[in-house]
Amino acid sequence: MKYREINTLERFLDDVEAELLQEENRCVVSYPQNCISPWDADALDTANKELLGAVSGCANVYAIFTAPSNSSHFSLRYIGKTTRKLARQRIRNHLIKKNERTGAKLQDVTEHVLLGGQVKISWIEIQPESLRNYIEEELIHRHKDADWNRENA
Repeated sequence: MKYREINTLERFLDDVEAELLQEENRCVVSYPQNCISPWDADALDTANKELLGAVSGCANVYAIFTAPSNSSHFSLRYIGKTTRKLARQRIRNHLIKKNERTGAKLQDVTEHVLLGGQVKISWIEIQPESLRNYIEEELIHRHKDADWNRENA
């Protein structure tokens, strides 16, 4: 069966994309030098307490951006989705500490930060929440430069 209102969905996707990628909506992830070598997840949690609180319960589609050392040019690296209920933990898995069973991007983030790079994240709340799957898949397809997504690797 063919969905006849695809134009409406595509306009919604365009709006989500614009909001998610907008520079003003990106938040810096804090990686104080004394917390990264050795990697101290508890100290990083504390350094990012406000950020993690902000994503808690509301982020269900998110993007991770990185900039090399001594650069202010951030590139889109990853687009992901989660449920609002699990947003804080899922984003923490990417940025600070993860369970070994998850597909989180912590290793990529860690390597980038240890080389002196910077990380930012943006997020948006999609309603109804079930649309997050469509939004994530379409955004990954649109952004082949998001090279931490396995679909684009």
